[in-house]
Amino acid sequence: MDCFRQVFRCFLYGSGPTALLLAILSSMAQADSLSIVYDVSQNQTAAVQQNAFTVVTFTGSVTNNTAAPITFQLTGGPQPFEPYVASFQNGIGYPGITLGAGQSTGTIDLAIVRLQFFDPSLTYPGTVNIVLQAINPGTGNAFTENDASIRVLSSVPEPSALVLLLGAFVGLVGAARNGLSLRSKSRRQ
Repeated sequence: MDCFRQVFRCFLYGSGPTALLLAILSSMAQADSLSIVYDVSQNQTAAVQQNAFTVVTFTGSVTNNTAAPITFQLTGGPQPFEPYVASFQNGIGYPGITLGAGQSTGTIDLAIVRLQFFDPSLTYPGTVNIVLQAINPGTGNAFTENDASIRVLSSVPEPSALVLLLGAFVGLVGAARNGLSLRSKSRRQ
């Protein structure tokens, strides 16, 4: 029994300082230095048009969560490359802006995405995944990342199932009538 108590005391005394050290280190860990907050859904749906580009705008704000000024720019875009994205524009380009401690940009366009108009060679529907990063303009290092997406639909009307079934039925009836008329002609000869 004494052996058990000694092992327990060693564990208690050894893990006490370790637990205290972990508590101190975890309180020192901070959240991201910037918060990217959307005013619209991060997961939007857009229907591509037949003869015009479709524009999808992500609005929101960026807030400095630190006690010091931060200079940054927003960068990113569709990942992986999507053939139906005509252009991507970031809300805060080069050379970037500086937000003081606790400051926010207010509502801005975080990203503007233009989708190609309907092209039969492209596969619709699909999803455009967008990665938006805050980077240090001097070093190019990303320090905050946020993801968004656009579900791309085709606005080009497709025939309904009823129309397709009706077309198939008319085709079968026509084929059957043609087959009967050919048989009756061959009997007459």
